[in-house]
Amino acid sequence: MSKKLPVVVYIHGGAFIIGSAGDPTYHCYVNSLAAATGALVVSVDYRLAPEHPLPAAYDDSWAAFQWAASAQDAWIAQHGDLARLFLSGDSAGANIVHDVLVRAASSGGSDGPRIEGAVLCHPWFAGNQPIEGEPAGGPAASAGLWMYACPGAVGGADDPRDRAYFEAVAASAWPGTVEWLESDGEEHVFFLGKPECENARRLMDRVVAFIAGGTELGRL
Repeated sequence: MSKKLPVVVYIHGGAFIIGSAGDPTYHCYVNSLAAATGALVVSVDYRLAPEHPLPAAYDDSWAAFQWAASAQDAWIAQHGDLARLFLSGDSAGANIVHDVLVRAASSGGSDGPRIEGAVLCHPWFAGNQPIEGEPAGGPAASAGLWMYACPGAVGGADDPRDRAYFEAVAASAWPGTVEWLESDGEEHVFFLGKPECENARRLMDRVVAFIAGGTELGRL
């Protein structure tokens, strides 16, 4: 019997408005991720705003995750090790990964799929005030995008940007381990446009090590 491979469900970014699993940039990145990790990677497509505002992207990604985790696909059933199931995403995709994690924890129970770990690369959340290292116009730009992604949304008091998400998970009752990796001097999702640069290679090495070990939640 051939060795089964870990399964990674990858969710692309694009501010909930652009991008797709078939986008050449994401197709190349997912291929590189599969080659580097030796994993079976499922690249998720979801409906985009403004034609399909949130929660369409959340609902579609949750359905795709459930499909992959249930091994309805013959290739996944034959070659995937669903005891080593991971989630990963960048930017808005990392935001969606968070939603899938919450849904899985809320509805899975003992019979639901067990997620070994998750990698949130440059997760895109929004706040009302700029944070250190963020352009002064960042909140206004985010507000403009959110107007299309989720019309009528009202922002809450919590701001999960920067280390706040990491610190909240670390301080929670969750029994796992959380790690934080900084890529100093790099722009948002730089690893997609500059996959050969030193920091992109360093990030990929960390993702590979994480999936090989499979015991931690990473925010990269």
